[in-house]
Amino acid sequence: MLARIVRNEVKIVMRTQALSKEYNIVNDKKRMQTIKIMATAITVIMLMVGVVLALRESVPVNFTVTGIILFCIALYIVFTIHELIHGLLFWVLGNGKLKISLKKGMLYFNCPNQLFTKWQFNIISIGPCVLLTLILVILALEFPGDLVAIYLLIVAHSALCMADMYTMKIVSSAPKKAKIRDTEDGIIMESKNNF
Repeated sequence: MLARIVRNEVKIVMRTQALSKEYNIVNDKKRMQTIKIMATAITVIMLMVGVVLALRESVPVNFTVTGIILFCIALYIVFTIHELIHGLLFWVLGNGKLKISLKKGMLYFNCPNQLFTKWQFNIISIGPCVLLTLILVILALEFPGDLVAIYLLIVAHSALCMADMYTMKIVSSAPKKAKIRDTEDGIIMESKNNF
């Protein structure tokens, strides 16, 4: 009788484990390598397009020490705003408390004890990319003298967004009614169906 109870408990545990799948993206070297390749590819493509357009339109390019320092500060601000948008979307779409941390000098938001639907998590993932790119494009139109610097910010931000795009790819592979839990190092997908 005791053996039967133990076997049933093992089966229940095995079923529970089969119903959640963890993706430790940050510490997975292969996944991080894929993200880095995607970021490098988008950066190279966007820079090539930018150079062709700059040459075609005779856009003046001036690199000064002050300009480079200001660009680095602007880049840090863009990355911080990116994470703030993630935090805002976690707060709006979730009902849990936000966790704010600093990783490698960068602000980081997550909502570890909250389950999100696939569409909610995809909105949280893609929101900063769409909103910040739109803001940067508007700034480029308003300040054409700073077009090169703003375009470089768009390029750098697009590279940053590759981790979010990769996460969206993983989430889209989950069963239709799966729930997504954010972790500090990736995501956990939970579903009543097998993956």
